[in-house]
Amino acid sequence: MLSGWGVFPVPGSRVSSMITWGFAEGRALLSGRAFGERDLEITAQIGERLSLRVSNERINYSELRAFLPSLSFLPGDVNIIDGSPSVRRFFIDKLCALCSPLYARRLAEYRQLVRQRAALLRRNAQNTPLRASSIPTAQLGGWIRLVRQRAVDLLSKNLSVEKSSLENNLLPFDISVSVELRGGVGEKTGFGLEDYIEDLRSALDAGMERERHAGLVLAGPHRDDLVFSCLGRPAALVLSRGQKKRVVMAAILAAGRLIEVKLRVKPILILDDVAAELDADGRSLMGQALVETGWQVFAAGAENPFDTVNSTVWRVNDGKITE
Repeated sequence: MLSGWGVFPVPGSRVSSMITWGFAEGRALLSGRAFGERDLEITAQIGERLSLRVSNERINYSELRAFLPSLSFLPGDVNIIDGSPSVRRFFIDKLCALCSPLYARRLAEYRQLVRQRAALLRRNAQNTPLRASSIPTAQLGGWIRLVRQRAVDLLSKNLSVEKSSLENNLLPFDISVSVELRGGVGEKTGFGLEDYIEDLRSALDAGMERERHAGLVLAGPHRDDLVFSCLGRPAALVLSRGQKKRVVMAAILAAGRLIEVKLRVKPILILDDVAAELDADGRSLMGQALVETGWQVFAAGAENPFDTVNSTVWRVNDGKITE
């Protein structure tokens, strides 16, 4: 909440649903302090909406995320490897939103254009308004694809660096990450912004009849996917559950290194039950990897997740916190 991401992305999650204990007027105040590289006093007024302030000045989500870049791991995030494409898009969109201040706003604008085009398709609109809608959709979609591609290229590079930089290997095998375009030529070598825009516009115009039958916009960033490969094969097919979790954590660490370079500030990691389903060696490797980052890490679990030095352990029993 205090790092600019709002409530955790679970079905039905809303800011207003957090107020469940009969607070006066349905509002509550959450506050905290971050200090180290930056010293910030953050407050969040929680009601029907979330109002954020830093040092008593109003701030929006994107600005706060730039001040306090954070990455999280929730139990469902292991599905980045073998879940639906939307899970992987959410992962890369979070990374792009941290690295590019305009990304979140332009992604919201693009989604609005997709909804408008889908409404035209359901009304069986003529080709002229559909072709007209292709232009702004392709302009925003092409920009989003370019930002995503650059982030994925750096992520893939950092994954290989991640492997060589760790004293012990967190990744079980060689892993590569690439972008799969849904609607487009697929070959992206040397692509610039205008190439992405023209490629998507052509795909939208060429696929109008198929879109009419489907009633959906079939080409664009909202249907793209990330492909995790292991030794030339889909990672989802060849890795065990524990190995998938290690790959996801390696990807999060690689994303964190990218953020550290882009924003020149160390990210915060928020990890929930990350050590579950890992054997002793896996927990040890992950603990060492987290220590090597030099970042602030909050890790929750049913037991002490990692046996690492210079870490503090809090225990929660019967609603009380003890150190």
